[in-house]
Amino acid sequence: MSNMNKKVFFFAVAMLTLTFSAKAQYFEVGGIAYKVLSATERTVEVVPLASCDYYHGNITIPPTVTHDGITYDVTVLGKEAFYRASLSNITIPSSVTQIKYGCFLFSSGLSSITIPASVRDIADLAFAATNLSAINVDTANPYFRSIGGMLFTKDTSTIVECAIRKSGDIVLPQNTRHIAPKAFTYCQSITGMTLPDGLLSIGDGAFAYANSLNNMVIPATVSIIGHNLFGSCTALTRLTLAEGNSHYYQDGMAIYSAAGDTLVSCHMSADTVILPATLRVLDGFNFNRDVKCVVVPDGVTEVCDNAFANSSLVSIDLPSRMTMIDEYAFYSCKSLAHVGMPESLDSLGEGVLEECSNLTSIVIPNGLRVVPQDAFYFCEKLSQIAWGDAVAVIDSFAFGGCALTELRLPSTLRSVRLGAFSGYYKGRLKSVVFTAPVDTVEPEVFATHRLNTLRFENTVPPVSATMTAMPEYPADYGCLFAVQVDSILIPCGSLDAWLADSYWGRFADKYHEVCNGVDDVAAERVSVFPNPAARMLTVSGVEGNGSITLMDIQGKVVLNRETAGGTTEIDVSRLARGLYFLRIQSSDGIAARRIILQ
Repeated sequence: MSNMNKKVFFFAVAMLTLTFSAKAQYFEVGGIAYKVLSATERTVEVVPLASCDYYHGNITIPPTVTHDGITYDVTVLGKEAFYRASLSNITIPSSVTQIKYGCFLFSSGLSSITIPASVRDIADLAFAATNLSAINVDTANPYFRSIGGMLFTKDTSTIVECAIRKSGDIVLPQNTRHIAPKAFTYCQSITGMTLPDGLLSIGDGAFAYANSLNNMVIPATVSIIGHNLFGSCTALTRLTLAEGNSHYYQDGMAIYSAAGDTLVSCHMSADTVILPATLRVLDGFNFNRDVKCVVVPDGVTEVCDNAFANSSLVSIDLPSRMTMIDEYAFYSCKSLAHVGMPESLDSLGEGVLEECSNLTSIVIPNGLRVVPQDAFYFCEKLSQIAWGDAVAVIDSFAFGGCALTELRLPSTLRSVRLGAFSGYYKGRLKSVVFTAPVDTVEPEVFATHRLNTLRFENTVPPVSATMTAMPEYPADYGCLFAVQVDSILIPCGSLDAWLADSYWGRFADKYHEVCNGVDDVAAERVSVFPNPAARMLTVSGVEGNGSITLMDIQGKVVLNRETAGGTTEIDVSRLARGLYFLRIQSSDGIAARRIILQ
């Protein structure tokens, strides 16, 4: 599952193209984009267009391409290179040896294709969700062949992929021994499937989204069944595991391993499912629109990736021995209101509860050190987090798009990564407190929020602008990029260190030092004008005796003036033009301002 389409408004994502171009030797010739695979062997692969546009029309890929005086062989069609392309026809040259994952995925206009004799490797979903009525193969190809418009290995033992427009009942050849992963994915017009006796394996997701498929008998000879086998097969009401299969057993619509320790598939069920006590690995409920509650036995230690994705699950409590929940296990469970995670849990996968839009609160287990990328992304009602005792890293976009209004981060935290709490145009956060010093706070962590207060315990500011070394990023790209913040609270006596930092020094007029547990009020009283200034600078609102210090952007003191309070005028006409930091210390605290001399 990819979330990039939901995150494109972030500056970081917009800039990935530029970074990719510079580092991966990307170039375009004749409307086709290429990436250098090997400079020594002079080979390239076809890749998506950098402009985020899609290919369209008739495309003829040349066998060679010349760029900057160097001629390269075109040997690979890259991952999702023609994703969502509006192709009417494509010609693949005899130089191509590999077609990568999802190369033509969702290229809905593509109705004809011929694979040349040179191709020896074709990845999953290469031609899925196109308009192909047949996948043709050059008869001289020693690795693949076409049978009835379907793509097979040369010896016909494995069906690699079925043309999307195949319809009705499909009968596989008698010598077919393997169904490749995702071979029939998105084949939405197939209604029945006859599998041959002698079939040995069915790969992951082989029939996902084949939502007209209504009957199937799995032969007794099948010894390997992949997971997520029947995702979104809502019409499949007649599923039979042939008598005599020694590797699996069937209970209703559920298929278990023979030992009963793994649930392989359960695409339909009652609303409440009580799993057998022998179970150890939980899988197979993805796209199950019936299930509401699952009773999980104590022996289960792992929930597989996508196990409940897109299901109607409402509530689940995971047992005390559970140590791992794999990526996207509960992805887009829109009705899920409760998930109880045990203290023993020490590993969560990416996107584990992403888009669970009915989830309002979560308790992070004490054993969990890393909250992974996208873990609770777009849980739009999630407003309460109870942190565990070990959380040290909150990964990218982990809580992006949630309903948090106040955030008190755990004292164990050391790193917060890109966009972790970003608001996605619905920013609600008003207050953020780091309860202990933190090492790294990456860019856009609080993007699109309007913060009243942001409080740190760092006497030395955390690393933030981790990407500013790249010229493609603006100088202010850091933690507070695309954020409005009224006040930044920092420890007493730490202002100079924050002002001296190349990134954090930009926010001089936001800082309030917290001394003896009380926020200083000096910053609120002091007024500095005009700003920008040319000749004279006026400082007013200073209480009692104090000092006024002007520093350049390197932290060098260029002017120091004692003040008895009230209003003080300073002649700045002899100073070089540019950005300065003004530090005002008085009896009621310290204030800071950024000053521009022009």
